[in-house]
Amino acid sequence: MLLSRNFTLEELTFSQTATRLGIDNTPSAEVIANLQRLCQEVLQPLRDLVGVPVIVTSGYRSPELNRAIGGAPNSAHMQGRAADIVVPSFGTPRDVIERMAAAELPYDKAILEFGRWTHVQIAQGTASPRRLIYTALRQDGQVSYLPGLVIA
Repeated sequence: MLLSRNFTLEELTFSQTATRLGIDNTPSAEVIANLQRLCQEVLQPLRDLVGVPVIVTSGYRSPELNRAIGGAPNSAHMQGRAADIVVPSFGTPRDVIERMAAAELPYDKAILEFGRWTHVQIAQGTASPRRLIYTALRQDGQVSYLPGLVIA
């Protein structure tokens, strides 16, 4: 099922962990609607801007899958409102966030995760996107979320 011109439901729900552990990662109709909005409002416009594929490394996560991977208990991934992405043919995850911000894409939150990937999420329901940017860093075994793009 196409969620936008270049993104499919299959790629937004695929999980090696779910496959390996036999976890059902089938989204509800409400989650599919959120995934479609995520793709149409942010991921597809980003792909159109950069002109190269945007690779989704983690999209929808069922609550069971989210627990299995140690995801945040309130993760937007479980609602289909978030994806972790990389765009290696374009640049670093920092470059991706800077491009999203410059283009004023309607993301709610973008997180530079440990310098390795970009977490992007949309607002819940009809809420206005806040366009928040954070950097996730691991310090002394703890994860900290610092506002802005921080150099580690």
